[in-house]
Formats: sequence, structure tokens, C-alpha cells
Amino acid sequence: MSQYLVLSHIKIQNANSIAGFTWGFPAITHFLGFTHALSRKISASYQGNYQTEFSGCAVISHKVDNKVYQPKPYADVEFLQSKNPPVLKIHKAKSPPIIEEGKLNLTVSLVLELSEALTFNSEQVKTFEQDMDLLCRSMRIAGGLVLDISKVKLLSASTDEKQQTMLMKIKRLCMPGFVLKDRSEYLEKHTENLLSNPAENAAQPSLRAWLDFVALKFQAEPQLSENQHTPDNQTDANWFAQGKPFSGYLVPLMTGYKAISDLYEAGFVENTRDVKTPTCFVEPLHSVGEWLGMHKVDELKNFIWRYHQEGEWYLCQQKISNEKNAEKEIEIGISKTEAEIEQQILDLF
Repeated sequence: MSQYLVLSHIKIQNANSIAGFTWGFPAITHFLGFTHALSRKISASYQGNYQTEFSGCAVISHKVDNKVYQPKPYADVEFLQSKNPPVLKIHKAKSPPIIEEGKLNLTVSLVLELSEALTFNSEQVKTFEQDMDLLCRSMRIAGGLVLDISKVKLLSASTDEKQQTMLMKIKRLCMPGFVLKDRSEYLEKHTENLLSNPAENAAQPSLRAWLDFVALKFQAEPQLSENQHTPDNQTDANWFAQGKPFSGYLVPLMTGYKAISDLYEAGFVENTRDVKTPTCFVEPLHSVGEWLGMHKVDELKNFIWRYHQEGEWYLCQQKISNEKNAEKEIEIGISKTEAEIEQQILDLF
């Protein structure tokens, strides 16, 4: 028996727009973090009345409004900045500082997967939905405030026929919208193609492959004159946009972390938020995703993001992998620091 909690059309204000090297949509870790936090609140707030937890979620986007502006035509877009009132009394006499950050308002739907199905009657289902509605409104998603939730619905199915009926109900609750699909296999295939092509520069193949999905590239076709065999600085050219390695609405994603230090005991690292939890330093991981119309979803379980941890890798995936070499599903070798990778990106151009 499968069971899902649908949070339909959640309006979020001032969510985090920057995720690793990417911006424009929150990282998958934000939504799985909300899913995990909701599971913990269930056990803490209702004293074991709900013997289940949320093991993953599907992300459906309806509307995204990044808080950016363009200072002049053809200039780069920039994030709107704000002056926030100081907290400390000694700073209140001064002008509030400008905190550089990227924010956005968005409307999303989340389909949360229950690890253990709840056997409720109709009245208990209604009570559970009301409890989840109240909890979600008091929480933050991707650092943003939850302003409104259109509907909270608990749906379950035990047979194949009921599975299709349940899927149709979920689609109606989440349309119109686009669901995010993991396409890390595209990145792996493109990296292998770069390594197998001797004409390509094999330096940093994973990073080059990822940039092929991210960068906007144009190629020049020189217009040679009659007696000209090779182009020079004065030769005219026609410019053509180069497509991405695979078709589809492909976007870069931040999909987890890689540990870059040992796991330290609780309280060993100073100035941490939680002195009761062990601490580990990490760097973000990046992959590729695809936005698909919600009407294209055939099996919901293939669109559920779940945690997967093995060794130093902390991944968000839409499949459960038992492979020991989990780094094959990570896509840029992020064991280096962000500063080193930024320099590598600059060197590529």
C-alpha cells in the first residue's frame, strides 16, 4: 500500500534563490530538509499518534518570481538588496547594513511519501490533514515564509487500479505545474562521451560536461570569399546557438553535499548552531534536472526525491542505489574548494 500527503499550491515568500553555483530555484536539499523537519515535528507534537515518517517528496513548480532587476539594457540582472535593521543596541545608531542575498517568491506543490501507511477512517484522515496544514503553515520552506496552502490531502492506494485513480487525483491537485526530474544519467553519459573523444580536452571532464548543460554557447561559421581558404580577423561569420547535449528543459541543480573533513564530536567545533550534534564540513554537489509537465507523470515513485548517504557522499536522488561507487552519480568532482572550482571555470573560458 502506498500513501502520499499532497501539499497543493504552497505560496512561499522570500525563499533562498541561490544554491551553490546556481540561482533561480531552491536546492533539492531545502525541500528534503522541510520534509525531514515535518517528520520530526509529527513525532514531537503528537506524542506518537502518527506512527510514520516522510521518506521523500516530489517537487512541482507553478510560479517563480526572483527578486532581481536590470540596471540598464543588456546588463546582467542583479538581486534586489535590502537594509535590515540591526539587532544589537550598539549598532542601532548606525545605518542598517545591506545584506547581500538572493531571494524569490514562488508557488510550489509538494507530494510527500509516507514510509508507513496510516490506517485511518474518514474522520481521522480529516484530522490528520488539518494537523499537517497547521504544522506546515508554522514552518519555513527554503528559508521562506509559508503564506498559504491551497489544499492538504492524504491519498492512498492498495491496488494497481487504485494507484491510477490516486495518480489522477494528485495530478489534478498539482496542475498546472512542472515536476522536477533527476537527469544525473545525462551528465554521466555526456562525461563518458567527452572522455571517449580524443579531440576533446580531457582536463576536468566532469566540470566541462556540467558546463555544457549550463552555459549558453554560440558557434561561428565563417563566410569565406572565393580565393580565401582559411578565415582571418576580417572574415565575416554567421553565429549559431549550440544546443545542450540532450533535449528537454534541462537545468543545473544542487543535489547534495560531499564531506571534506572528518566527523567531529558534538561541541568540538566552536560557534556551531547545535552543540549536541556531531559536525562535518561539506561542499555542495551539482547535477542536472529536467522540468516535465505534470501530465507526463506515469509513476509517481519515479519522481520522489529521497536521501541517500554512503561514506562521504550525501545525495538527493530519485532512485535508491546500492552501488558502492556512489560518486558515479555525482557529477562534478567537488572535493576541491569552491574557490578552486571557480578558478577552473574561469580558465575554461
